[in-house]
Amino acid sequence: YWAENFLQVDKHLGTLDDYKALSHALHSQRMYLVQDVVLNHTGNFFGYDKTWRAADPARGHAPNLGARPVTAPTQAPFDLNDARNPAHRAAGIYHWTPDIRDYKNPGQLLNWQLSGLDDLNTDNPRVRQALRQSYGFWLREVGVDAFRVDTAFYVPPALFTDFLHARDPAAPGIDRVARATGRTGFYTFGEGFTTDAPFGSTELRRIERYVRDPQGRPLMTGMLNFTLYGSLGDVLARGAPPAVLGHRISTMMRLHSDPHRMATFVDNHDVDRFLAGGSEAGLRQALLSIMTLPGVPVLYYGTEQGFTAQRAAMFAGGVDSGGRDHFDTAHPLYQTIARLTALRRTHPLFSRGVPTVLQAAATGPGVLAWRMQHGADAALVVLNTADTPQLLHGLDPGTGAGVDLPGLLALDGTPAPLRTDAAGRLTAELPARSGQVWLLPPRPAGAAGASRPTGAKAAPPAPLAVLQLKASTDGNRLLATGRAPAGRALQLVVDGNLAGATPVQAGADGRWQATLDVARQRAGTPHQLVAWQADAAQASAPRPFRLQRQWTLLADQADPAGDDHGPDGRYVYPT
Repeated sequence: YWAENFLQVDKHLGTLDDYKALSHALHSQRMYLVQDVVLNHTGNFFGYDKTWRAADPARGHAPNLGARPVTAPTQAPFDLNDARNPAHRAAGIYHWTPDIRDYKNPGQLLNWQLSGLDDLNTDNPRVRQALRQSYGFWLREVGVDAFRVDTAFYVPPALFTDFLHARDPAAPGIDRVARATGRTGFYTFGEGFTTDAPFGSTELRRIERYVRDPQGRPLMTGMLNFTLYGSLGDVLARGAPPAVLGHRISTMMRLHSDPHRMATFVDNHDVDRFLAGGSEAGLRQALLSIMTLPGVPVLYYGTEQGFTAQRAAMFAGGVDSGGRDHFDTAHPLYQTIARLTALRRTHPLFSRGVPTVLQAAATGPGVLAWRMQHGADAALVVLNTADTPQLLHGLDPGTGAGVDLPGLLALDGTPAPLRTDAAGRLTAELPARSGQVWLLPPRPAGAAGASRPTGAKAAPPAPLAVLQLKASTDGNRLLATGRAPAGRALQLVVDGNLAGATPVQAGADGRWQATLDVARQRAGTPHQLVAWQADAAQASAPRPFRLQRQWTLLADQADPAGDDHGPDGRYVYPT
């Protein structure tokens, strides 16, 4: 950050020999060294005042004489940074521009200054060659194994064809340098800071444009999976329905050319900590998600210590540390992450497999389940995102009937084993905010997701049944009737919410009837009702329904256009 010479170690951090020693120590522990790099800018050594004009780069040019420890880059050609000098202007190393004012303007995004950082003209072959020479140096001299490319959105995607694959003998592309130093599959992942609205994919496609060009040719190996990060936060920190995350998982597998090499994360140094707005239970579920889904999990320091401040230091001498060390291997989150990483290492299907979303609650917090498959190996991951117990009902894991599923991991211990019923489906009570993983046996021969082995007879009708639903005129109550074994106590569960279940008991004739309060259920979206007998772990087939409500207009107040200027007329719309 704030670079003035891309070939030197920042003096605050030490010497080149110190960096080489770090690299050696990491490699001795079978670790890799990832270096953060930037192609878009240097430090803030000049800016422009309000008199700037694109046609006259010298006009309004203002050197930053307060920059420390130097007031201009010391590395050629980046030292040609004074627009008042005709030779510097002619060299065209920089875009002679002020700060970005409109981040939706592609021209400003690619050519203007980001927060005062001097914008490099990456269309200039001399700039491209200097960047390749600079970053190839760190592979040759230090043994760097991977690059994280900062602010990737601020350079055109095509730049990475040159940066990674250029055939220039004097400054070859980084992939060529990597191979020459014995590194195959050099990992380069970029930062594109953007998220999608729920069920959207516009920004996901934008991110993918930095991984493959329009002809499908490779650019960077991957990108930070910001859209998955956004959906994890929406569902696990902010209470959106699990269907939002289920859609994101399915969409990233469909639209990303190599989802296994996208870098996944729950928070980082540029965004609020997960715990700044979410709960520890939600954080555990988010960590379980990135450890069991395709991608390269990236953990930001302090997550394992429950940090809530964005950039607080780990150790006593650092900023916002409170004067004490925070590194604690006994911290519950540290222990959770240790268990999750052990699960991922022990079972390669979590890093190599393909997920299939099996169930995702659409009306509010609840159940999210996906199957991970890698060759013959498979596992089932199930989350309950609600703060109350939920009923996992009728889930088809694709194993067939009467199959035992041993538990691999639960966020609060080891899950009890499950067994599929005669129809090959699973029904179980899920604790609040739980996350559980079960091992799945190989699929039955010839079955590609069937719920029972080929040739098996359909299961007989369940002894529990919801026979009829009748809504009240206002749509806020449902009269439900059904049957069950005589005298049995049941719970009527709407949308899996066990905490809000309505108790009912079958009469001597096996019939039951109950009125359900559904005033809080959203109209127009699909819901389902299940009769659940907890002591026998038995459930009826789900009865789907939708609510329609009658509305009466109480008021109609005109709101004239153009009058929104506040009580004293000084309010203006945001840009």
